[in-house]
Amino acid sequence: MQSKYVNVSVYPVDDSCGRLAGGSRACVLALAAIFGAAVGWLAWPHAIWLAPLALLLLPVLNKRHWLAPFALMFGYHLATTYGLIKGTSVFFLHSGLFLGIGFWSLSSLAFALPYLAYPYIALYFRGGGLAGGSLADGGFGAVTATIITSAVSTILPPLGIIGWTSPWLGAVAAGPTGILLTILGIFALGCWERKNQDIPVRLLMAGIIVFNLWLLGSAFPDLAERVPALDDMMGHPLPTPPAGWVGINTHLGRLRSNLSYVDASMKLAPKVLADLRSGDKVVLLPETVAGPWLPGTRAIWRPVICWTARHPEQIVLLGADVPHGRTLRPAKGYLDALVKIQDGRQTVLPDHIPVPFSMWHPWRPQGSFRMAPFSRKPETTEIDGKKVGYLICYEQLLMWPAIDLYPHGIQVLLAPANDWWARGTDIPAIQRASAKAWGAFFGVPVLFAVNR
Repeated sequence: MQSKYVNVSVYPVDDSCGRLAGGSRACVLALAAIFGAAVGWLAWPHAIWLAPLALLLLPVLNKRHWLAPFALMFGYHLATTYGLIKGTSVFFLHSGLFLGIGFWSLSSLAFALPYLAYPYIALYFRGGGLAGGSLADGGFGAVTATIITSAVSTILPPLGIIGWTSPWLGAVAAGPTGILLTILGIFALGCWERKNQDIPVRLLMAGIIVFNLWLLGSAFPDLAERVPALDDMMGHPLPTPPAGWVGINTHLGRLRSNLSYVDASMKLAPKVLADLRSGDKVVLLPETVAGPWLPGTRAIWRPVICWTARHPEQIVLLGADVPHGRTLRPAKGYLDALVKIQDGRQTVLPDHIPVPFSMWHPWRPQGSFRMAPFSRKPETTEIDGKKVGYLICYEQLLMWPAIDLYPHGIQVLLAPANDWWARGTDIPAIQRASAKAWGAFFGVPVLFAVNR
């Protein structure tokens, strides 16, 4: 009597992968990691429009092995975040390379872990659940799995507070059209699942999608100017900041003590006052250059404060550590903030996400900076009649704080930073590319002020 039962593969996407030999599986996973590393290395920081290629490869490699999406993104993040090794050793002087290697490898692993769920989500929305097998043979499943896993990995807290070099940033740089094109590419590659189409063909298609966008912008510059997605993808310049708006870059290095902050303020305050006297309307300074915002620091900046009282149309935005908490002397904690000096008054503009470990360390509350990723107070202010958004240093690398600015219709983006610890790495360039990507997405100028 013939059995009515059939063999069913436990692999969630394709039965053919269950027949791969052990060596073939290892080869597939190694190639996936290499592909991811190649995309990450090529994309960041100078060609971030290539970063969405990692997302396009997810449905392609998912057909080969259920661990392939994880391996792909693990390789991608290892390639994009290796600057942490040297940067950590500079910031934590006595840690050597081992702490940096730990941060680098463990953070890359954390970013990749959500992609372990990729094949199961794709299966559920393709035919095992919501989609019922009717939505374009896997395209809907591929798009849904990509959005969910990438959002958990590098957009939404808790991983979103450390999730830098998101592959979506390359699409963000091309505006809403770039995001739509990326989603359509994922959908198309997810649909293309017939067994007679092997991995090289699908890899070729993923490359063609990205390359043709680049080629179209190169060959037809007039068309690129008319299509914001192509124009931004080709790296055309952002709008220039308004006349009279300046950012002051400094080379103060590491400010190790309160005395060093006092010395920095004594050097910067006369320079800022001279800029105001020369007619500059808005002056932006780097993150934390003033140090703790205490009565002594305010006394050094008193001439600037008094000048704005007599000239209310001129504004200074100064990076400082503002005491925060019940006990202010000594401060229990701090806000990483811009102090807006206007009309003789000081307004504190706090960030939402300071750097974990170095600035935010809840296990040691004394001296820790406030972490508020779900703050209801937007990072916006009114300056010279314009709605202005700001991303302070570390926030420029992330997706979550910038997404929070989207509903507010900002007209200028301020990007103060303090990158002394990242010298000799590509982290400052990645940070600048990320901030410019959001400037392109919002269609606004970006004003930088960086301490190195």
